[in-house]
Amino acid sequence: MEEQINEREEREERKEREEMGEREEREFENGAETQPLLSQKEKELAEATDKLLRLHADFDNFRKRMGKEKEEWYRYASQEIVEKLLPMIDNFDRALAAIEQGNPEVRNVFSGVVMIHRQLVDILQGEGLEALEAVGKEFDPLQQEAMQLVQAEEGQEDNQVVEELRKGYRFKDKIIRPTLVKVAKKSEDLKEE
Repeated sequence: MEEQINEREEREERKEREEMGEREEREFENGAETQPLLSQKEKELAEATDKLLRLHADFDNFRKRMGKEKEEWYRYASQEIVEKLLPMIDNFDRALAAIEQGNPEVRNVFSGVVMIHRQLVDILQGEGLEALEAVGKEFDPLQQEAMQLVQAEEGQEDNQVVEELRKGYRFKDKIIRPTLVKVAKKSEDLKEE
């Protein structure tokens, strides 16, 4: 009899488990328990999509930045050689100035120097070198270095460049050597300094 009771209890338990399993399966099919899981998966998908978009944007920005840096490198690749040639141009300028003050025979001998100077300047200008004009203009600390302050004469403005001691140069859009200049100051300003 006890065996029959145990068997009946086991059948009832089995039946309850089957009913419970069917109920859970119906609830699962109805989506009662899938909704939180679905929401979680949608959130994970949105986060992954956002991360992918950010990585794509970062890579795109990196690519653009590298392109600009490469372009700038190519643009200024010859700057170093141009800077090394500037003292040579200065020496040519000094020699030409001395020749102009000499006698006619000396000027004829050095006419070749003038042609060489012009050729060198033309080549460098073709690469993007440009001499900075300073005399008669207002002093600009971004393009010039004031080496001396002098008394402003009649007709000269305060802070006006009156003499160029060494030429300054711009290479493409960058100042590679500022002009060394003398700057006019009114007498009141000179006394204060």
